[in-house]
Amino acid sequence: MAPATAVIPAAGRGTRLFPLTYSIPKEMLPLGPKPAIQLVVEELMAAGLQDFVIVIGKNKDAIVDHFAALRDTGEAWASLKLAYAHQEEPRGLGDAVLCAAPQVAGDLFVALGDAVIWGRQFGDLARRMLKVYHEAGAAAVIAAQQVALEDTKRYGIIKPGEAGPDGSLRALDLVEKPGPEAAPSRLAVCARYVLAHEVFAALGHVKPGHGGEVQLTDALRVLAQERTAFAMPLQPDEERWDVGSLEGYGRTSQKAWQALGEAG
Repeated sequence: MAPATAVIPAAGRGTRLFPLTYSIPKEMLPLGPKPAIQLVVEELMAAGLQDFVIVIGKNKDAIVDHFAALRDTGEAWASLKLAYAHQEEPRGLGDAVLCAAPQVAGDLFVALGDAVIWGRQFGDLARRMLKVYHEAGAAAVIAAQQVALEDTKRYGIIKPGEAGPDGSLRALDLVEKPGPEAAPSRLAVCARYVLAHEVFAALGHVKPGHGGEVQLTDALRVLAQERTAFAMPLQPDEERWDVGSLEGYGRTSQKAWQALGEAG
């Protein structure tokens, strides 16, 4: 059985995409014929999720308007359970997830609103993560991708352990942006998380770090060390389409048009 609620953080200002995102939410940038955040929702719907909370901030009305318009296009969208939570100030991913807590009754699937996981079977990564989460009784299942050693300064990096079910690995610990000298591996957190509800309690105790941000990685460390967590690597046919930077968006946009075509 899938977790009750998908939480999509979409409150960031998109500063790495300025001036493109002065007035347009980065999550609304087109990937092929659809905005990125719509593809994120479709990815999770393909995995069986139907209850969504999108965390938005200032100047994100376009997201609300877009999904309101989608409700008039067909039964699949009309029946979608969609609510919004508000992050008043950008205080990090952990704080954004915590903003959704009042609207989440059980476990949650966190999917970043500016990243799509594309593969031969759309939504398959999410399905594998949910399967391991429930069958292994895990507290967290974290999507992961191999990155270059020099790029470990840009990601949360996982310390892997023994092999787990369905191609997963035990996640023994996580380090936020350690850099090549301190990285425990090249296995980076990849924009998708299945989490027990207790992550909210862990986030409530996380102290803000650099820039006053609350890091989700710090709460994941608690779940990994006190209970059981797994990393789920992307398969060879899966890739992350990222719209978080101008360079990433340029590459991703081209791939999306090739995969989806002008007709969608």
